Amino acid sequence: MYFAASFVYHDYGSYVNRTGRAFRMAITFVPDAGDVLMCDFRGLVPPEMTKVRHVIVLSPRSRNNFPGTYLVVPVSKQAPSPPEQHHHEFKPRCYDFFDLVEPVWAKADMMTCVSASRLDRVKVNGNFSRVRIRKEDLACVRQAVLHALGMEEWQQVVEVKIEQKSIVIK
Repeated sequence: MYFAASFVYHDYGSYVNRTGRAFRMAITFVPDAGDVLMCDFRGLVPPEMTKVRHVIVLSPRSRNNFPGTYLVVPVSKQAPSPPEQHHHEFKPRCYDFFDLVEPVWAKADMMTCVSASRLDRVKVNGNFSRVRIRKEDLACVRQAVLHALGMEEWQQVVEVKIEQKSIVIK
């Protein structure tokens, strides 16, 4: 394939073409909630995330109102001090795409909306892969987001009656 022969991927999250110029590849698919991708946060300002790191997608698959943007929770090897309810720990070896020796942490208090141009697939065993966390872990990350937003008291399912119609919000 011409593309594969013309560009080289670097582990820090960019491609280099034959002229030596670096550029990012955007994902070419719509990720599902729970998908894990790499996100290039470079260019943001501390204390924001500022490097390439794993993120967990929170957005529903359909993003018709905001195409090309996704809500994500960053993952960090830096343990929070102290761990709080807006953090979720992934133990070593629970997923082959996270660190196999040290735990990593979903930091829901750093949830943000990013462009697809910042996102790429994760490399697993040297190959780009589409990976995701288990539903149980996604539920824990979502609960951590509720804590980060101060909404931990909200029920899992809320019924709202509007003009004689019952709408279920999950």
